[in-house]
Amino acid sequence: MHVARPVTNAWQLPLVIFRHRELLGAFVRRELRARIEGSVLGRVWPILQPLILFIIYYVIFSKILKIGFSDRMPPQGPEGVGWRTTFYLITGILPWTVLADSLGRGTGVVLENANLIKKIAFPSELLPLYQVIVYHVYFLIGFVILLGLELAVNTSLPLELMWFPVVVVVQIVFITALTLFLSAANVFVRDVMQAVPVVLTFWMFTTPVFYDLYKIKEGILAPYLAPAGIDPATLPDTFLFEPTPAEIVSRLPAEAVDKLSDIEFGIAAMEFNPMAWLLELYRAIFSYGLQPFPVAKLGQLALLGTVLLLVSYTFFLRCKGRFADEV
Repeated sequence: MHVARPVTNAWQLPLVIFRHRELLGAFVRRELRARIEGSVLGRVWPILQPLILFIIYYVIFSKILKIGFSDRMPPQGPEGVGWRTTFYLITGILPWTVLADSLGRGTGVVLENANLIKKIAFPSELLPLYQVIVYHVYFLIGFVILLGLELAVNTSLPLELMWFPVVVVVQIVFITALTLFLSAANVFVRDVMQAVPVVLTFWMFTTPVFYDLYKIKEGILAPYLAPAGIDPATLPDTFLFEPTPAEIVSRLPAEAVDKLSDIEFGIAAMEFNPMAWLLELYRAIFSYGLQPFPVAKLGQLALLGTVLLLVSYTFFLRCKGRFADEV
């Protein structure tokens, strides 16, 4: 009976949030206010900071390094490569940043509020939750700036933008699940707080935030196709996004085959990386129809997030009664 009750109560998280919505809102407002108090620019920083970062991405990656990412985003043509790179990076960095910030700060939030845990009875699950909401406020500000850039450069906004609210809800569910679990675990094992940045760094470099595996695959194959008697113009449009046919692999030199197998292994591994799914969803939205919106990936992420949230909140509820003794 002791085990079953937290599992049953795990379904009541939306009710808890609704019941304590005013308290949750007060936490969020307090955190946002604390971030701008004492600042000269104050309320301008949440807008100015992502705007400056976007300019840096454009200048460094597009003008100085001249790195081209993703031909599946507009504007098309050689003259649009800088903006394609910028949009590719932004649609990866915005979701990744909200994940990293939420976990980085949310993991220790229960310990940071030990005085509340010890002195008053209140729903401690609001602590990690309000951190997730705060960072999503900044995420949405960055997203509005991205919409302005898209409108200025591409003169329109994508029809697939209608999927955005659904994707954000799924993203919040997924990140909340991880934050709830880590914040509770950190109360009993303080090493969790130290491990999170390490895991996030590894996770970031195994997620296509700053690189495009399909462009890398294209770059590997480009020098070898013509010498192997393969006309790139005859290859199907889906060539880069599917395993390379054996008949083509057999005509490539060994060094090209080794590089190709490594990249295709990386592409296959992305099928098990939920953050890679999330980035694919955002990039599909801003492809303006150049790539179909992956509804199946959205469903997979929604299912995974829901299951993780139930498991994490169950774990949080089972730990909650011991917080006062441990913090």
